[in-house]
Amino acid sequence: MRVTILGSGTAVPNADRFPAGYLVADGGTRVLVDLGPGVLRRAAACGIDLGDIDAVLLTHFHTDHCADLAALLFGLRSPRYEGRRPLLVAGAHGLAELLGHLTAAWPWLSPRGFELEVREIGEGGHEIAGLRVEAVRVEHTDASLGYRVTGSNGAVAAFSGDAVYCPALVPLARGAELFICDSAFPGALPGPGHMTPAEAGRAAAAAGVHTLVPTHFYPECDGHDLEAEARAEFTGEVVLARDLLSFELAPGRVGHAES
Repeated sequence: MRVTILGSGTAVPNADRFPAGYLVADGGTRVLVDLGPGVLRRAAACGIDLGDIDAVLLTHFHTDHCADLAALLFGLRSPRYEGRRPLLVAGAHGLAELLGHLTAAWPWLSPRGFELEVREIGEGGHEIAGLRVEAVRVEHTDASLGYRVTGSNGAVAAFSGDAVYCPALVPLARGAELFICDSAFPGALPGPGHMTPAEAGRAAAAAGVHTLVPTHFYPECDGHDLEAEARAEFTGEVVLARDLLSFELAPGRVGHAES
């Protein structure tokens, strides 16, 4: 299983960091976890065409995590994608309402030439494009889910989405090879609704993960040693997220390289 960071930033524009988005590739399956504005361009930089995307998992409905959903649906109306396999979009309760509002504003988002499956999911296990996905309720909004994705080789990638430090993070990430975790603000400048790298490190240590990837950095993080903050709480591998960084996951092993 391969996980690529498409966006490690936030709603505040940064030339080097697009908003949240991650690509999970397993065999011929391609799943996007979150789809912030511009993430599809990052996917294209990794050689991913719109027709390659099997499913989208949204952690929540803030704009910096889902705005490119509209771009995806509009792009898939191109005749070149006619007859492609169905696209699954999954997220918490409220997803159908969100898509209803988007389509009411932009009627040309309605699927043409392909089938769209909208699936509202709750906590527990799900099959998403052939992958085993466990959804865990995390504390950020009323419709926030973290995801634990198990690849065909048994390796696990966990995604916190946006979250405050909460008990749910430990079962979400327990024993995972890779834990991509919200670390939006440095310890000296904590922000509401998000974690610091130290809190992400604390969750990673309690969960016994192999590799922690702090992500979702606001500009307040600039000039702070985020890696040191995480390492103060976690003795495993810490790799700060950056756009287009990829991880190859196998049970008990994580490699990483630029895409």
